[in-house]
Amino acid sequence: MSYGKYNHQGYFGECFVRVLASAAGLIAGQQDIDHTGVDFSIDFPGARGTARFPKIEAQVKSWSSPRGNDLHWHYTMDVANYNNLAGPGFSVPRYLFLVVVPADVQLFAEVDESAMRLSHCGYWVSLANEAVIDPSARRTVTVRVPKRNVLTPAGLRALVRPVPVQRASAS
Repeated sequence: MSYGKYNHQGYFGECFVRVLASAAGLIAGQQDIDHTGVDFSIDFPGARGTARFPKIEAQVKSWSSPRGNDLHWHYTMDVANYNNLAGPGFSVPRYLFLVVVPADVQLFAEVDESAMRLSHCGYWVSLANEAVIDPSARRTVTVRVPKRNVLTPAGLRALVRPVPVQRASAS
């Protein structure tokens, strides 16, 4: 029995991110309840620079009908999901991970004795410098995701950068 094209596609997109996190030596975890607008917390398992256990959070979207230009994907998303990533004030950096997948689910993965190939590619964008949108004014927003921001194990590790430790005052 099939669990539906979009559930299948979404699950593949999340697994794609988990594979990259594993290859990068990072820990990808999901919250029990999706209430904060993120799909994963991706953690560095130890100290990195001046930070202990730095992390990022990511919302994962999968897409089988990509549109864009030479430099960017033009991904349309609900304003509510966008607002969960946009603007300042988050204690943990947040990203949109966009996994572009084949329209035919049979092409998601190819396996032989020497390799497993996942199709097609993941990309990331930070919306921290973007304005939050009034949801009563519009329902969707098109996000420009740079094609140069390819999700790789090394790139994912670079996103989980150390944040200087904040010291509380003694007063």
